Amino acid sequence: MNKHFIQIIIIVCLLVSNSFAQNQVKVNPSVGIFLYNSENTLKIMEEGNYILNYGFEVSYLNNKIFGYHIQLDYSYIYSGVDGALEFLRTSGEDIGVSYVDVSLSFNTIEILLKNNLNDNLFLSIGPAFSLVNRSVFYDKDNFEDRLASFNIGLTSTIDMQLPFSDDSKDWYFYGGLKLRYLYGLVYDEKGRDLSDYNQHFLTLNLQLGIGYNF
Repeated sequence: MNKHFIQIIIIVCLLVSNSFAQNQVKVNPSVGIFLYNSENTLKIMEEGNYILNYGFEVSYLNNKIFGYHIQLDYSYIYSGVDGALEFLRTSGEDIGVSYVDVSLSFNTIEILLKNNLNDNLFLSIGPAFSLVNRSVFYDKDNFEDRLASFNIGLTSTIDMQLPFSDDSKDWYFYGGLKLRYLYGLVYDEKGRDLSDYNQHFLTLNLQLGIGYNF
């Protein structure tokens, strides 16, 4: 699983290393919602659903790769639900309530073709590659089950850039919306039967931050 993700990173790095002129880099926090999350349909999600996610993103824009504006994004987002499943233990001497907590984390790389709508507004679209980790934690026995998967998908963004001031040419404020769809392609099964299991995620994230031209 990690081997395939590392290979993708190497290929992307080779692409962006072709040119080092008129580039941009930006960093921003990210907060969003799941418009659809296939994990919410599982029986374990009886008491709650994945709704919000949060994290951060780092972007690099190269304006002269084969004559196109190519942006490389890396993002990390996390979402968790405490007490997604609650049940009562009624047998034996240890009677009480137990909880199952769940979480998802996404390490995603996107390669976006960026187009100027005007001097300050931009539209981007491109493929996404994500390493997804799902954890299920049972509090009674400190039991944790982990499932890693490799997802592919499509990302589209619309963003706005505003310089710090009229005299500023390098630093700018950044704000945007990112819509991302991911589909589970490969799962680290570890002996489990996942023939009837698949992952689909659709997220919408708000991003605010700063960028720099160099």
